[in-house]
Amino acid sequence: MLFGLAGHFGFDSTLIAVVPEPGASLEQAFLRSNYSPKWRGVYDESKLVYVDPTVAHCLMHSTPLIWEPDLFDTKPRRAMYEEACSHGLRSGVTLPFHGSNGEHGILCFVSDIQPDRRFLNDVQRFMPELALLRDFAFEAALQYARDDQDDQQVPSVTRRELECLKWGAAGKSSWEIAKILRCSESTVNFHFGNIRRKFDATSRQQAVVKAIKLGMI
Repeated sequence: MLFGLAGHFGFDSTLIAVVPEPGASLEQAFLRSNYSPKWRGVYDESKLVYVDPTVAHCLMHSTPLIWEPDLFDTKPRRAMYEEACSHGLRSGVTLPFHGSNGEHGILCFVSDIQPDRRFLNDVQRFMPELALLRDFAFEAALQYARDDQDDQQVPSVTRRELECLKWGAAGKSSWEIAKILRCSESTVNFHFGNIRRKFDATSRQQAVVKAIKLGMI
């Protein structure tokens, strides 16, 4: 339905991505788009989420961002923009999400037309309706994102890994946990390495948050 509404405003492509909880990585966002699958593959494989100026804007601001060539102001960003243009993503507007509980995300409406004065005038004319659409889409996407999380299986952890998780949640360092469990600090770090892998987490703090959310600690 969102893609269809975007088409009503003259946008060929749409993307919505929501990170439903604080501490989750950008790669773990609930995401839906009708972008070119080839472009999505390039974007994900090259981790362009950490290059993309529209994403950087949405992390720090709540105001809409209209795409202009000058926005892509570094060599990596220019290369990204040129690649995006080859996949029909030439001009657009990005609207950030920021929820009351730390949720955040991005909604992009994109087309293949030149980002000229006519495009700018059209976007400014549609902006109130796009902002309203953003608010409704955010509420809906949050529910889908949370449902996805509820469907997650509880990772299988060993007794020692669970103990490390519990002490990590209490704010203990690897050195302190090693003293409590009467093992070496390297053993504790080994357990946390396994924990991060099992929870698909980039840090022990993120693994702890996931374990709490799953009711494991």
